[in-house]
Amino acid sequence: MNDRRKIAPLFAILLLLIVIDILGYMIIEKVHFLEALYMTAISITTVGYREVFSLSPAGKLFTIWVIFSGLGTFFYIAGRIAESALEGNIRRILGRRKMKSMSRLKDHLVIAGFGIMGEQVCRELQKLKVKFIVIDNRGDRFAYAEERGYNVLLGDATDEEILRLAGVDKAKTFVSLLSSDADNIFTVLSARETNSSIFIIARALDTANRNKLFKIGANRVITPYELSSRRIINTVLRPNVVEFIDLMTFAPKMSLSIEEFTIQPGSPFADKQIKDSGLRQKYNTIVIAIKRMEEMFFNPSPDFKIHANDILILVGEKEKLLELG
Repeated sequence: MNDRRKIAPLFAILLLLIVIDILGYMIIEKVHFLEALYMTAISITTVGYREVFSLSPAGKLFTIWVIFSGLGTFFYIAGRIAESALEGNIRRILGRRKMKSMSRLKDHLVIAGFGIMGEQVCRELQKLKVKFIVIDNRGDRFAYAEERGYNVLLGDATDEEILRLAGVDKAKTFVSLLSSDADNIFTVLSARETNSSIFIIARALDTANRNKLFKIGANRVITPYELSSRRIINTVLRPNVVEFIDLMTFAPKMSLSIEEFTIQPGSPFADKQIKDSGLRQKYNTIVIAIKRMEEMFFNPSPDFKIHANDILILVGEKEKLLELG
């Protein structure tokens, strides 16, 4: 579809040239439309049939222009068609190979929608070397994602078959960034049905649809305008705090980082108080918050007991935090 849109304007240019050529013969040689059309056709195709009327010097010069402009445009279009066909075959071959490699992915991220926000998310994930697959149904965005070296599927993210091809059943997280709330609602519902345990993040362009996304299975719902307004307010009121958090979260050269760590059943940290867990002594990390079920405990005391399935929000050196994972 995208190749067709690129080639269509070239055919329009060729048609315009033919019209100009016909009018040129009618004006220069004072001939009828059919004779001018015939002369244009044999000149562009260079078939070598005889002229149906004698050419004046101006007509001969015009014919030279007709031959070179028409023939050049025709061969350029033919070359583009051949190039598109060859590129399509190569893409299909590489696509099959990519599908095999993507089918082996596990605990990866699936991103539905490669718009402005999706592109930014993919760029950051690639920097962090996080495994992900992106889905988009637009040929130009698919091609751009391929150029960037991303694992990408050309298809409709609301289609359950496409979600299965993206490995949603084996994925850890699903992010829905489609251009309409209706599509986001539908694809979140499909993703939840495909994988009941997957963590789902969805975008809601209208805040009125936020609760709907939560009800059908989204774990987190991002409202860009609300999020942006909060960001602006915090930057105005607490610029240094915002800068500090950004540095801690995204700066690759910072030695300190904020991470979350889930306490699995049987973990050596489970059923121990923070002061006895060894997190500070062995890993030099600080527990700034603990999430238990839907409740968040901020700045827990050293006597706070860690349970299995707790999510610890930690601040520490990146290398030490990676040892925990």
